[in-house]
Amino acid sequence: MAQRYQQFLGSKPGLIVEIVDDSNSPFLVRTEEGFEFRLAADDFRNYYRKEQSPTPPEWGHLITNEKAGLVDCVLMAEVMEVIHSFEPIYQDFDKARAFVREAVKFMQDRPENSLATLREWIAGSGWQDVKLTDDDLRRILDIRKQIYPCYISESCAAGRFPFLQSGGFTGASADEELVRKKRKIERSADGKKSQGAKTVQARQARMKNVEMEVSGDILTLKMDLTKDFGPSKSGKTIIVASTEGNKTVPGRDEKIGLNIYRQESKKGKIGRRRSFKNVELEMQGEILRITVDLSKELGPSKSGKTTIIASTEGNQTVFGREEKIGLNVYKKEA
Repeated sequence: MAQRYQQFLGSKPGLIVEIVDDSNSPFLVRTEEGFEFRLAADDFRNYYRKEQSPTPPEWGHLITNEKAGLVDCVLMAEVMEVIHSFEPIYQDFDKARAFVREAVKFMQDRPENSLATLREWIAGSGWQDVKLTDDDLRRILDIRKQIYPCYISESCAAGRFPFLQSGGFTGASADEELVRKKRKIERSADGKKSQGAKTVQARQARMKNVEMEVSGDILTLKMDLTKDFGPSKSGKTIIVASTEGNKTVPGRDEKIGLNIYRQESKKGKIGRRRSFKNVELEMQGEILRITVDLSKELGPSKSGKTTIIASTEGNQTVFGREEKIGLNVYKKEA
C-alpha cells in the first residue's frame, strides 16, 4: 500500500494524498478521490506530513485544530490580524496577544457584548492604563465566536504568523506589515487610494458581483451568492455572478473567465468538492471565496495557444450549495 501524506498547513488543511511520481519537481500526487495534480517539491516537503505523524514543531504555535494538528492559514491570518492591530498600542506582540486573549475570555460566556461592557471590564482589569478608542474595541467585538478557541488557547497564536507572499511563507515581520497598512490608511485619509485599489475597482465596474484582489501570486475572488441578475440569454438559468467574458487579472498578464448561475426551475444537487484544478472554494456565510495561485501552471490548453493556470473543468456545483460555477484562468503563450 502506498504511503499516504496529509497536508497539515494550507487554506483548507487535511487533504490526504499519495505520491504518484516524485522523480522530478513538481511531484505528481493523487487524492483519495483519484484526482491527480502537481505540487512543487518544496511545498510538499514543507506543508505535508506522513499520515498520523505529528505536526512539525516549528508550526506548533500556529495550530488551529489541536485535535488534528492542522494549521488553517486563512483562519490564522484572521486571528493574527486582530492581535497585530493592537501591537502599535501596546508596543509588544505578547502584550497585544494577552490583551486580546483576556478580552475574548471575558466575552465567551456572555450572550451579548457591547462597547459599554468591554469598557466596564477594562476599568476593573489591569488594562486600564492604555487608552483604547471605540474602533479598537469594535475589533474585539467583531471577532467571530467560532474562532474564540484560537484566541483562548495557550499555544495557538503564541508567536507571529509568517505572512503569505509570492513564493510561499516568509519570515516578514509583523512590524513591516503594520507599517504597510499604516501607510495605506494614511493615503486613504488624504483621499489618495493606492494604484492597486483603483485597478480592482475599475475591473469590478465591468463585471457582475465579482470582487477581485491580488496579493503576491494569490488571486482572491469574492461573490455574494444571494445576488440575482436575472435570467441568462437562454432563459434557463439565473445569473448570480459573471466577469462577462474573459477579463485581465488586475496588474497581471493572466486572463480570467467566471460564471455562476442557479436553476430556479428544479432542485439541484449539493456540491461536495471544495477544490478543483488550482481552485479552492470556501463559503463564508453567503459569500463564496475562491483562491487561485497564479504562480502555478497546469500545462497548455488543447489549442496550445494558452497555458492553463486554474480551471473547474466545466461547470461544477459550488461546495455545500446548488449554484453552478465555471472558472478558467489562463495566460497566452509568448
